[in-house]
Amino acid sequence: MQKISIHNEEKVKELLENNGEKTFRYSQIENAIYKNFITDFDEMTTLSKNVRELLKENCFFDSLTLDQEISSDNEQTTKMLWKTSTGEFIESVIMRHLSGRVTLCVSCQAGCPMACSFCATGKLGLQKNLTAYEIIEQIFYAAKMINSEGARLRNIVFMGMGEPFLNYNVVKEVIQFASHQKKFDLGNRRITVSTCGIVPGIIKFTEDFPQTSLAVSLHAPNDEIRKKIMPVDHTWPLEKLMEALDAYTKKTNKRIFYEYIMINGVNDHIKLAHELGKLLEGRLAHVNFIPYNPGEGTASDGFSPTPRFIIEKFQSILKHYGIPSTIRATMGDDIDAACGQLANKRKQEF
Repeated sequence: MQKISIHNEEKVKELLENNGEKTFRYSQIENAIYKNFITDFDEMTTLSKNVRELLKENCFFDSLTLDQEISSDNEQTTKMLWKTSTGEFIESVIMRHLSGRVTLCVSCQAGCPMACSFCATGKLGLQKNLTAYEIIEQIFYAAKMINSEGARLRNIVFMGMGEPFLNYNVVKEVIQFASHQKKFDLGNRRITVSTCGIVPGIIKFTEDFPQTSLAVSLHAPNDEIRKKIMPVDHTWPLEKLMEALDAYTKKTNKRIFYEYIMINGVNDHIKLAHELGKLLEGRLAHVNFIPYNPGEGTASDGFSPTPRFIIEKFQSILKHYGIPSTIRATMGDDIDAACGQLANKRKQEF
């Protein structure tokens, strides 16, 4: 008989019920796993021996195998490279901010079909959609590690490998799971979903998760440039994208985080800063400028980072338009922390 994931609440409850166990047993299991981080059924001493044996025979904790775990020299960033049970490589990254906040970046797909020219994950293409338990396992591993350090996982961002809105139902299930008080107890506001601009997904997300934060990979203020580096713009150009985003802010009154990777000579001409300002002026927006990581693409791309002084000039211009922005601090460059880098390297080894 095929075993079930211990993180599949519905199936575990069904298993207990079919074997004559009371419903409160699941609450005991839940507390042992998500509050005490117990991963050995024999150590769940609040359960009867019969229940422990039932779980051992029918459930598994881990479908993912840890292939590599690397921490940066300053120990702020830890990257995990996972191998799925079907052989694909995925990644997750823990970021320990100097403020004490701890964030986990998770993957929702193995590879990605969106083929953004500056992204290492896009080079892999789509290999598969991850299951809910494969994403939850990434979260659990990180939460347990952070707990052992005397801290708590405070934020989750769906900014790893994959486009969340192309695996929408699974991502929806994981958000509901992670925010549940008896699971990871993360408020919806502490979860951020990043999309490259899948308009139907944005519309569904607006209805389903008005309290959950939304980030958009913008990377250019006009369709001409955006189409060159982000094929998604051919299907959902800026006019359609901004219409969906305006509907989101109208319903939620939440600020949207716009990600803008700074690539030398591609999307960093000063006139584009003014275009960006005019595009976002009057909208609830915060721009995150991301210095391009040369390890993201391949040598043939010819991409290089924008000089810091130009990024600061972009910031100054946006301030003129009343748009707040930050320059994202680079974390984990020494361990290939940008999404897809390690998975790309491992794929090339096979």
